[in-house]
Amino acid sequence: MFIVRVSNKLIYKKMTTPKATHLGGQEKQNNNNKGFTLMELLIVIGVLGILAAGLLAAIDPFEQLKKARDANNRNASVELMNGFTRYYASHGEFPWNLPGVNPGCDVAVSAATGPGLTTGGGVEITETGSPVEPCIVALEDDGELKSGFTSNVKTELYVFSDSPTDIMVCFSPEGKALRNDSLTKWKLTGTSGAFAVTEDEDGGALATDCPSSLDAAGSCLQCFK
Repeated sequence: MFIVRVSNKLIYKKMTTPKATHLGGQEKQNNNNKGFTLMELLIVIGVLGILAAGLLAAIDPFEQLKKARDANNRNASVELMNGFTRYYASHGEFPWNLPGVNPGCDVAVSAATGPGLTTGGGVEITETGSPVEPCIVALEDDGELKSGFTSNVKTELYVFSDSPTDIMVCFSPEGKALRNDSLTKWKLTGTSGAFAVTEDEDGGALATDCPSSLDAAGSCLQCFK
């Protein structure tokens, strides 16, 4: 209690203190406002999970890896085709059409399976014992390709030559983007040492045509010539 004098009058005022229960209730209310409830946390985690799943589906990391490999294989195909083209410009012939110059590569030695067959026979350069391997070595020795080119190729590359002046190098894309590309229009047939390709001219009208995203056997090729 305290006394205040106003105009010669004494006024008595009783001091009160906040009730403990009031302070305790306020403190309890403040504590209830801190953080998230378990239900709120579960909802946030669920939403983040849905967003993450949608992002992975959109990006598709496996498809991205296939795209990267396709880019490397495409570059290797173009590099090999350019190597053969430069060799022809320097020597007037492809290495398999120079008997005795490139042992193991010329048509006289590998007449049954060499890429120089006028019937359009094609060979795979990455298979063991490929008849075109000595021709790749000839390009390396001539400085048209880096040494060890074949060992750095991670997919099947096919070499075709329908005439003494014609060269075509092909590979089979893995990713959906290049499988559906209009340039992936060459159908691979035959077996090892006697591969052949035919150009699909109807734009993949049938499921067995090329290009096709359903081609799991690697029979649709993208070629460069």
